[in-house]
Amino acid sequence: MPLLITLISLIGLSLAPANAQRTYLDAVLEPSSKGQAAYYLEQGGSDGTGGYLAQIFSMDDVLKAKGRYADPEYRVPDGHFVFYFPNGQVESEGNYEKGRKNGVWTRNDKWGRELAEKVYDAAPLKNLVYTLAQTMPQYPGGDKALVRYVRDKVGKTSGGVMASFIVEKDGQLSDLQVVGADDPRIADQIAAAISTAPRWEAGVQDGQPVRVQMRVPLK
Repeated sequence: MPLLITLISLIGLSLAPANAQRTYLDAVLEPSSKGQAAYYLEQGGSDGTGGYLAQIFSMDDVLKAKGRYADPEYRVPDGHFVFYFPNGQVESEGNYEKGRKNGVWTRNDKWGRELAEKVYDAAPLKNLVYTLAQTMPQYPGGDKALVRYVRDKVGKTSGGVMASFIVEKDGQLSDLQVVGADDPRIADQIAAAISTAPRWEAGVQDGQPVRVQMRVPLK
C-alpha cells in the first residue's frame, strides 16, 4: 500500500502544471535582469479576446498588480489593471490604452479609504511627434539607399543639403522640407524625389507605431 501511494503521488506531480513563465521587472516595471529586479511578472496566457493576462509580484511574492496586455511579450498594457498595496488593499484601478493610462482611475489609501479619482487622456499622445523612438524609422536599405535614390533622380547634391520630414505611423512622409540647396528648383526636385521613394518602415514606441521626425543629410 505505501508503494501504491508513492506511485500515485509521483504521477500527480508529473501531471501538475509547470510554474508560469516569469519576466523580471525593475522598480518602474520595466524589463530587468533577475539581479536588478524589484518585481516579477507571471504570464497568465490568452484571455480569449486577443489579449494576454498577467500578475505582477514583488520579489518576496506579494501581489503588486494584475491586468491585461496587448502582446504576448507582455510589454504593452492594454485593458483593465488593478494595483495593490503590500497589505492587499487596492491602491488604484483603471484602464490602459496601448501602453498608457486612459480614462478615470480610482484611487485609495493603504487603509482602503477612497481618494480623489485621477483622469488620464491618451488622445493627445496619439499624434505626438517623437525625435527619438525605441525603434527608429528605417528606409529600405538604409539612409545611404535614400541618398542613392535621390542622386539617381536629381544628380549629386552639395554637402550641406538636408531633408527634414515626419515618418507617419503608416510609413508615409509629411512636412517634407529640403534645406541647404543652392537653387530652390533643385530643392523642389529633391523633395519630389523623396516623395516618390519607397515607403519607410515606421518608428515604434512601446510596441506601437509612432510619428517620428527625421533629418537626413543628402551627401
